Amino acid sequence: MLRTTQADDPKATLDELFSRLVFNILCGNTDDHARNHAASWNGKELTLTPAYDICPKRRPGNEASQAMLISGNNKLNQLKSRLETVYNFLLSEIQARAIFEKIIYPIKRHWEGVCEEAEFIKVDKKLLWGGQFLNVLSTE
Repeated sequence: MLRTTQADDPKATLDELFSRLVFNILCGNTDDHARNHAASWNGKELTLTPAYDICPKRRPGNEASQAMLISGNNKLNQLKSRLETVYNFLLSEIQARAIFEKIIYPIKRHWEGVCEEAEFIKVDKKLLWGGQFLNVLSTE
């Protein structure tokens, strides 16, 4: 596990880790586990590597769980589950909610353009929106 005391910028590292957890929830990536959060070592400091292995999945019955525990036994793929652990990331609830909005806004803003660029047919676009991406239960 990345010890933030060794990170190049510990507070920024914690913010980024929290943001990645939030993004995984908002895009339906339930395969979010510790091996998908890596850091590189330059001989002095650890720095997070770019995000990888993000695989949005459908939610049967709209419910989903994360692959790893973040807080207690709660693995629900919901933003409110992440509010239970903000203290582990040195965040207040207000700061956490600001991160939620910082991630939700571009998803909404760029959805149409990304779907057009990916050449999604109307049916696929409709299934993804509200299914994997910004599922109503994830944003509760």
